[in-house]
This record gives sequence, C-alpha cells and structure tokens, in this order.
Amino acid sequence: MNVVELAGGAGVCVVQAGRGGGKVYVAPDRTVLFVSSGMDFDTGLAAFLGGARTPRQGA
Repeated sequence: MNVVELAGGAGVCVVQAGRGGGKVYVAPDRTVLFVSSGMDFDTGLAAFLGGARTPRQGA
C-alpha cells in the first residue's frame, strides 16, 4: 500500500497495487473517490479534482 500526496493540498491518494486493488483519493474534508485498479492514476485524479466522489452508504 502506498500513499501519494496530491499537489496543491488537494488531499492524498491511497494506492493498493495488484489484482483486486484500487485507489482511494481522499480530500481534506474527508470525502473520498474510490476507483478500481483498472483506472489509471491520472484519470482518477482528474475525476477527483473535478468533484467526483463515491456516495456515502447508509448516510
């Protein structure tokens, strides 16, 4: 597992490499975007910076 700090204080990305892994982009306000391992880092980052977030379950 790797943690990548995002530029400009946008948050961090937690990367679980390998099959079945994925990436979780975490904003400073603790909202997140999960993307599967099939999506490359830059595509996920663009979606995250564009405001995409994974819906909260049971909220």
